[in-house]
Amino acid sequence: MAQGVLQGKVALITGAGRGIGRAVALAYAREGASLALCSRTKKELAATRKAVAELGAAALVQTCDVSREKDVERFVGRALEKFGRIDVLVNNAGLAHRTAPLVELSPEEWDGVLATNLRGAWLVARAVVPHLVKQQGGSVINVSSWLGRDALTGYGAYGVSKWGLEGLTRYLALEVKRAGVRVNSVSPGYVATKMTSYRGAKPETVVDLFVYLASDASAGLTGQQLDVETWKRDLGIRRR
Repeated sequence: MAQGVLQGKVALITGAGRGIGRAVALAYAREGASLALCSRTKKELAATRKAVAELGAAALVQTCDVSREKDVERFVGRALEKFGRIDVLVNNAGLAHRTAPLVELSPEEWDGVLATNLRGAWLVARAVVPHLVKQQGGSVINVSSWLGRDALTGYGAYGVSKWGLEGLTRYLALEVKRAGVRVNSVSPGYVATKMTSYRGAKPETVVDLFVYLASDASAGLTGQQLDVETWKRDLGIRRR
């Protein structure tokens, strides 16, 4: 495999069985990273493992519900045991809900979305970030949404979870900045995933920003809310 910008790095990606998580895993594999991948669906995860293996990347895969503390601890522990380090965390696992006003959602629907999208991201960060701090470097990438910066009727619980994720990003970035750990959020836009009934842009079209944030090129960039469509302009990076 040719030397890539992530050569020698270990990336842990949640929700890696399909959609954006799978696309990011493949992009990272092409750039030379080793991968620790999880999702709740064993069959989809196995397909991702096969795809990254064909690209020559070392990978650990494990089914994991990120809303469950013990699941997260086992997964992160296995990743550290196999690779000895983690350099990049992509908090991608997410859950949507039926389109309905907030007051018409059941407590179970509310709790399920918040448990995965916000509690899950916090649990994984809680398990991984101390190792990044110890290493004095690393990157956390939280997959957010424009609904975490605006509002749309019928998507309240999902939107609230992403507003919370933006808050988590800012607070965590502040707390670990001195250790050289950067924490940023990404709004990928309308992407063709199961959550959007496979309408929108192909997941492969959004991976460049994830590669940039995982690479040393983004050193010092932290606490930012970045949009896939505008990030290069916003950061003053020339398009090639």
